[in-house]
Amino acid sequence: QGRPPAMVREMRINTAPRGNRVPLLNNGETSRILSDLEEGSNVQAANVGFCRVIKLAKHDAGKLVFATMALLVASLSNLLVPKYGGKIIDIVSRDVQRPEDKAQALADVNGTILYIVLIVVTGSVCTALRAWLFNSASERVVARLRQDLFSHLVNQEIAFFDVTRTGELLSRLSEDTQIIKNAATTNLSEALRNLTTTAIGLGFMFSTSWKLTLLALVIVPVISVAVRKFGRFLRELSHQTQAAAAVASSIAEESFGAIRTVRAFAQEPHEISRYGGKVNETLKLGLKQAKVVGLFSGGLNAASTLSVVVVVIYGANLTINGYMTTGSLTSFILYSLTVGSSVSALSGLYTTVMKASGASRRVFQLLDRVSSMTNTGNKCPKIENEGEVELDDVWFAYPSRPSHMILKGITLKLAPGSKVALVGPSGG
Repeated sequence: QGRPPAMVREMRINTAPRGNRVPLLNNGETSRILSDLEEGSNVQAANVGFCRVIKLAKHDAGKLVFATMALLVASLSNLLVPKYGGKIIDIVSRDVQRPEDKAQALADVNGTILYIVLIVVTGSVCTALRAWLFNSASERVVARLRQDLFSHLVNQEIAFFDVTRTGELLSRLSEDTQIIKNAATTNLSEALRNLTTTAIGLGFMFSTSWKLTLLALVIVPVISVAVRKFGRFLRELSHQTQAAAAVASSIAEESFGAIRTVRAFAQEPHEISRYGGKVNETLKLGLKQAKVVGLFSGGLNAASTLSVVVVVIYGANLTINGYMTTGSLTSFILYSLTVGSSVSALSGLYTTVMKASGASRRVFQLLDRVSSMTNTGNKCPKIENEGEVELDDVWFAYPSRPSHMILKGITLKLAPGSKVALVGPSGG
């Protein structure tokens, strides 16, 4: 059949393999405008690194700089307390016989305690500043993320909403961004604090006894390999859990939106079964995730505890042989406990960040999706309106059901002034 006149458009629907739905085509040109959220061709490769969320914080760079400075001071303060605590132990361990020696020892203890009080006050103030600045900046970051996501969604083509469940979009806009918010507020602040404490603590440990420090670090390579494998597995498992939860939300949204139809056809048991099935799937994934996190946390805690025990035994031998003072050993043990506590906290925060990584992948897949309907250009094409409309072999199907043709080769010529409506069985 020949090409229709310039004023007439030929519209057809071609079907495509699963994952690449091809909606309305104009004048025989191929234009893939819609893809599935997970595997479509128009969803660009999403850079799901958590740094994409951090980049949104450039407007709060000043606050983050002050927060980082407060973080460093607070971490240093926390580690100076064990140092001066060890000094007190060395002071009280002196062999003092004369009254003036006792008075000097008491004065040294009082002076050291004063230093500790000043350190604690300074650290507390800096901790409060760090928490306030980081949390306020992170709240603004997530607010921008939600605004950007919503603005991007409302500018997608209509066909995108035909094949995408509203409940899933709402899940990404609310639940996924909430997970990212938790990771970007409290968890991010705590992660930076623990990282800084670990780094400074290792420095104090090396300055106290490099032999004990190297012994304590023997276990680090083993933990690093375990953390990497665990993180990769947990990130994928978290992504599956969030996807299943989004489908469950979509089912609930559809059921509530069409509750009159559900009630009219007595389909309540069917809808309950559908929703329950997805909830059970989410539950199984969540229980699996909890089991994996529990095993990992328990193994990491056992390894850390054994490492501390070995360090204490070797440190006791060094002290007995005169290579260390009792106060130095006490300070080193306190450093080890502080660093070990920070590393354990980082492992817990790592699981949260991996969950946030799975959620961010889902969010950034939407942000990276390119709409097929562009809003560029402002020149309106000149159309000669002769008052006559002609449809020449028009085929049409909705994007949500590409295999079900609504119009099948419709050919019409409508004269000026005529009134014509195309209706289906429900509109007759």
